[in-house]
Amino acid sequence: MPLIGARELSEQATQVLRRVREEGAEYVIIYREAPIALLLPVDSKAVEQVMAGAVPEAAGGGWAVYAQVAERIRRAWPREHATQEVLDEVRR
Repeated sequence: MPLIGARELSEQATQVLRRVREEGAEYVIIYREAPIALLLPVDSKAVEQVMAGAVPEAAGGGWAVYAQVAERIRRAWPREHATQEVLDEVRR
């Protein structure tokens, strides 16, 4: 597996990714002479299946967290200040 420096990868990203996609090339990415990552082709169908299974869980959990934060903000919001007034003040 060839080594490729982070700077070289940055400069030649299009060509390197084309080789990974079309030829199945694999690289060890190095930074300051130490290996930091592997660049490998993936099985697109397997990745799509993993992502499809992960997204509903992540999205559901994300909305629950969002609702909790929104409720905490609503409870803590000073009643004497309208939202628009506060936004106008922040913008000034």
